[in-house]
Amino acid sequence: MVTLTQEEKDLLVALLISTDVAKELVISEINDIEVGEKELETRTYQKLIELYDKIS
Repeated sequence: MVTLTQEEKDLLVALLISTDVAKELVISEINDIEVGEKELETRTYQKLIELYDKIS
């Protein structure tokens, strides 16, 4: 696991969001859950849906 400072984390998140990479990752996770490729708790799925709404 990589250890990042809070500043590095903030920069990485900003970059992912500004290039729509974050949106694509979230969409991919949601799709994997919906087609049964991944199993996550219902709450995690709901949080991913909420996150997608925020970054869309």
